[in-house]
Amino acid sequence: MTVTARPLAGYAEGEIARAEMIETVASWPVEKSGFDPANTPPTHQDNTPDVLATALLNSRIAEADQQEINRRRQQP
Repeated sequence: MTVTARPLAGYAEGEIARAEMIETVASWPVEKSGFDPANTPPTHQDNTPDVLATALLNSRIAEADQQEINRRRQQP
């Protein structure tokens, strides 16, 4: 499954409320990033932690947002 970053972009653009963004992103499945040295081009398959890290680096979310998402992901 490929993860879409639209809730993050919508939140950054003020179109989606923080609570809705956090709830949506916290429910995303975690996918493992595969690495195959024989496949040098990127596969363009998103991974939830990678998407969150990129959003944080691009100032689409705050560190507090990422921490809250991670906290909710760890709840049963």
